[in-house]
Parts: sequence; C-alpha cells; structure tokens
Amino acid sequence: MFPRLKAVSNSVERRVPLGVLRYALPLGGLAALTGVFYLLYFVLGVRSPLLYFALVLIISLLISRLSQTHRRREAELKKTADDLEVRVRERTEEAVRSACAVRDAEERLRFVLDSAEIGYWDYDVSQNLTSRSRKYDEIFGYREPLGHWDRETLLRHVHTEDRETVEASFRDALQTGHASLEFRIVREDYSVHWVWLEARAPREAAGEPTHLSGVIMDITERKQAADSLREQAQLLDLAHDAILSLDWNSTITFWSQGAERMYGWPREEAVGKVSRDLLETTFPEPLKDIESKLVSTGRWEGELGQRRRDGARLRVSSRWALRRGADGQPRGYMEINSDVTERRRIEEQIRHTQKLESLGVLAGGVAHDFNNLLTGILGNASLALDSTSPYDRNRALLDEVMKAAERAADLTRQLLAYAGKGRFVMRTVNLSDLVREISGLVQTSVPKAVQLRLQLTDRLPGIDADPGQMQQIVMNLVINGAEAIGPGGGAVLVTTAVQQVDAQYIDTMSSAGDLLRPGEYVSLEVHDTGSGMTEEILARIFDPFFTTKFAGRGLGLSAVLGIVRAHKGDLKVYSKPGQGTTFKALFPASVSSQGSQPGPVQRDLSGTGTVLIVDDEELVRQTARYTLERCGYKALTAGDGADAVDLYRRQPDVIRLVLLDLTMPVMSGEEALRQLQSINPKVRVLLTSGYNEGEAVQRFAGKGLAGFIQKPYTAAALAEKVKEVLAG
Repeated sequence: MFPRLKAVSNSVERRVPLGVLRYALPLGGLAALTGVFYLLYFVLGVRSPLLYFALVLIISLLISRLSQTHRRREAELKKTADDLEVRVRERTEEAVRSACAVRDAEERLRFVLDSAEIGYWDYDVSQNLTSRSRKYDEIFGYREPLGHWDRETLLRHVHTEDRETVEASFRDALQTGHASLEFRIVREDYSVHWVWLEARAPREAAGEPTHLSGVIMDITERKQAADSLREQAQLLDLAHDAILSLDWNSTITFWSQGAERMYGWPREEAVGKVSRDLLETTFPEPLKDIESKLVSTGRWEGELGQRRRDGARLRVSSRWALRRGADGQPRGYMEINSDVTERRRIEEQIRHTQKLESLGVLAGGVAHDFNNLLTGILGNASLALDSTSPYDRNRALLDEVMKAAERAADLTRQLLAYAGKGRFVMRTVNLSDLVREISGLVQTSVPKAVQLRLQLTDRLPGIDADPGQMQQIVMNLVINGAEAIGPGGGAVLVTTAVQQVDAQYIDTMSSAGDLLRPGEYVSLEVHDTGSGMTEEILARIFDPFFTTKFAGRGLGLSAVLGIVRAHKGDLKVYSKPGQGTTFKALFPASVSSQGSQPGPVQRDLSGTGTVLIVDDEELVRQTARYTLERCGYKALTAGDGADAVDLYRRQPDVIRLVLLDLTMPVMSGEEALRQLQSINPKVRVLLTSGYNEGEAVQRFAGKGLAGFIQKPYTAAALAEKVKEVLAG
C-alpha cells in the first residue's frame, strides 16, 4: 500500500533495532512517543504513510538526540581522562618531591649525625650484614669504610671484657625491641675507646624482628672527663676543710664530705638549703658589702661564725671564689671553710698567758725593788728593836714599823706569787689533810649564810708544795666563792681527788698545755652555788686588780694562778650565769711520800770572820753590814760584781763568805760568781734575791752555791743564815 514508507520503516528498523529503542526509552517524552509509533507500526501492523513519516521523523530526532548525548558523554569522558591525567601527574610530582624530601632529610640526618659524631647502622638479622654510615667506621678507627661488616666483625672490635655484655644486650634488643649500653672497643692501633650504642628492633607482621637499627657514638672524652671529675670530687672529699658550691642566692649545690664532718649535716640534707640559714652564719661585715667585693675582685676572705648540727658554734676561716656563667654574669661562688675554733681558743689562751707573763715580769720587778727597800726597813727596824729596852716608850713605835714592814712584805709575796716567783718552802703536802686543818679558820672567814662542805679523798698522794701557799690558795678560792653567793645563802664545796691527765685534757687548761705534762695529778676543786659568771668576766678574772665586788682584793685570783703555776700546776674555771662557779687546780703528784722537816731554830747568832757584802742598793749593804758587825763579823761591801771580784782577788784567804745579790748592774751575780770561782774554786757564796729560791737555784744549778736567803730578811734571819753556811 505504501511501498516507499514501508521501505523506510524497514530501513529504520534495520538502523534502529529494538534494543536501541529500549535504550532510548529513558530519554523522556520523545523516546516514549517513538515507542508508541514503533508499537503501532511494527507490532500492531498499522500501515500508514503519515505514521511512517512521523515514525521516521521521530527516530531521526531521537538519533540526533542520542548523538548529542553520546558527544556529551564523550566530552565528559575526555574531561574525566584529562582530570585523571592531571591528578596522576600531580601525584607523580608529589611522590618525586616526597622522595627528594626523604633524600634531603636523610642527608640532613646524616649531616647532623656526622656533625654530632654519631654513626648510624642497620643490621639485617637474616643476612648477618650491617649497613652503616661513614661515621660508624670512623668511630671504629677506619678512615675508609670496610667492605663487609657483620656481627662477628663488631664483636672482634669489642673489648674482651665487654663482649658478653654486648652479646646479651643484642639478644635483649631482639626480644624487647630496645637496648642501650656503653662498652669499650679496641681499634686496629690497639687504642681503647668507650662507645655508647642505642639499638631498636622494629617487629614485622609475623612478630619476629628482622632488623636492628640504631646509633653509636664515641664517648671516650666524656668518660675521661667524668673520671677526672670523679677523681677531683674524691680529692675534695679527702680534704678536711668544708668545700661548698653555691648559687648566687647562697643555695648549696655541692657539699663535700669535709663539710659533713665539720657541720654534721649529710650531703642529701644540705644540698638545696640556703647556706647562711642552715649554718646560722654571722658575717664580719654586711653581706651586700661582701658580695660587692666578690663581684669586683672575684675573691673574698674572712672569718665567719657558724653553727654545727649539734648546736656548737664554730669560727671558720672562709675563702670565696666567684663563679661566672657563659654570659659573664655572676652565677655563684665556691666556698672553702677551715675550722679555726680551737686555734682561736689556743691563741686567746696564749695571748692571755702572755699578758699574765708580761704583767708578772712587771710585778716581779716591782716586788724585787720593793724587797730591797723592805730589807733595809726590816733590817734596821729589827736592829733598833733589839737595841731598845723593853721599857723604852719607842719600842712600841718600832713594833709598828716592823708590822707595817711585814704587811708590805706580804704584798710583795703576793706580787711574786702572781709573777710565779714567790718564795716557797717545799715539802710533801697532803692536800686533804691541809684542807681539814684550816677548815675551821676558813669557816670563820665566810658569811654565816654560806655552808662550807668538804668532800676529801683519803690516802691522797702527796704534792711537792709550800704549805703556806697552799693555805693561801684554799683561803682565797673559798672566800671568793662565798662572796659570790647572795644573801639568800648557799654552799661552797671543797673537793680533793686523784686524776689521770692526758694530752687532750691538757689542751683545755688555761696555759694551753705549756705547764702540764700527761700523768697523775692531785686536784683541788672549789665549787660555789653563786650567781656564776659570763664569758666576758671569765676572760678577765685573773687580771690583776680586776674585781666585780664593791671592795675586792684585786690580787686574790691573780696570786692564786701565780702560786699554782709556780708549783708546776694549772688552773681551770667552769662557770655559767645562774649555775655557780668551779675552780679546779691541778698539781703533779709527788714521787716522795715524806717532806723535809724544818731544822731546829738557831738562837746563838754570833760568829767570826770576814764577809763580803755585794749589792747595788746602798741601804741593803749598810743594813747587812750593821747586822753582821753586830754579830761579831767583819764586813766588806761592794756596789757591783766587778768591785766585788777586785776586792776578793786582793784577799781571797781573808774573806770567808760572799753575800752576793742576784741582780746587779755592770756585772751580774752569775758572772761575778763565775769569776770568783776562777780565783778560788772553793769560795763560799750565799746568794740573795727578791725572787724565789727555786728560780735562783735553777739559774745557778751545779755552780757551787753555799746557800740562798730571800729578801726582805730581818737581821736575825741574815745572821742565822750566815752562821749556818759558815758552819757547813
């Protein structure tokens, strides 16, 4: 019917198969319409040219639409491909940059490790092969890298004493994943170096590590520096001085063993504390001034007062050295402290002793000259008294002169006792017996409110002493203690005992150990319950004429010290305010048990012969001449040793005795004796002096003295001594 339309339809059907139409259905209304026409024409058989034309037109439109869609899809695919290509290119460039960054990082890490003298290594466990950096080989002493480095190569370089430790550490690293150790290696030139090695073992998925990686560094210099510091620290700890390191705020950063011994605080307690607070330091000047000097000069020296842990106070000689930081600013200082407490105490004792000695020399000189005057006064007064009738009214006046002269002689004896040059009549004395004998007299000399108590040791060893001087010591100390007790009353306790004295105890005595020697001593202690004394008063109690009383005796304690020291003993004082005072005197125990007894009194004083009187004091010469001439002797006089030698040289057979003064100008008594003995080795010389017999005998020991008489003396005492010497 419509052959041409049918031909077109067939053509379209061939060109647009049913599958295409099915594909086209989703294209919207056009596709749906095409489907309808396709159904009418091909399926239902409606054959119409118009329908065929419409179908052809619609199919053409559909094909056009499909072509557009296809081109759009191609464009989209092309755009997607281009985008993908850009992304691939960007990713490739990023990967390249990452690889370059990794290489740069590796180079930087290698540079840092090499600069830090650190070698890198990686050990392949399965292949037993180590890859490493150049520095690794250099640490082992190789200028050029070795071709092969395995586990055995490493162990061959490890010091034999450290190999077991290294192998054990590597096994631990493979098990735990980490190891860090220090050990020694031996290079090809046999030099030994210390190295530090750090190893890590990353685990694979199976759990078994296949690699060990890590770093290695030569720490020989650090080890040597640490050893040097350790040796220096040991040397510092060997020092007896306290060595401290402090920051600028005086916080302790180092505390030596010497500091531990000196102050009592262990290092762990002292470090971190502020030094001046811990030690309660007292400075000789404001701390700011000290710090200013330290900054300006770099050093400071001075004495500090400090406290030990047990509360004892110390005097230390301190030396500071400034420590600056890298910027030149003060960071702290080193401090070295030497304990000078004992040294200062001994120096103070020595100064005190020297002061007493110098005052003693002065007192001795005054007493010597005064004794010369008293010799004339006593001698002439005794001569006048002997020549006066018992009924003469002037006899009472002469008695007063004699009493005044005797009191003056007592004063000179105190001066000589203070000087340690008193006249002593030595015998073996039992101190316990002596105290008992005078206890009644002593009790009457103290106030009634004061009780005297005795605690005396029986069978006490004797001492070589003058009983009269010992009595004076007891009297002075007891009366001094009683006067220290207030009106409320109290007690004075006198104690005697035996004491073994060693060198350490001697160092605590007032003479700083100059007089005492280790051995057995007899002690006399007098303790009172009075008010006690401060340290300031204690330092002055032995000064002549120093007293805290309204009407003190002045020479009391000074004379006591002089007597004690003249008996080769020493005195120690214990006192604190409110706790009373104890005086302790020590005397060497005697080697003999019995003392010498005084001989019978010689009443017949007359004699014959010529006596040469040698003295630089005219008054003494004349008094002695009158005395001897009155007793029947012929007397010659000389004003010095040279005149005496000349007189004796002219008539050595006539002069039976020389009365020789110890101290004279022109020629001393010692030189005069030597020249007299050169003229006549058997010359009899009676020495006289204002000093004590012990000193004179010591100076003339072994020189043939016939005797000694102490000034001042009475006429009767001189006549008796002269007769005694001539009779011997």
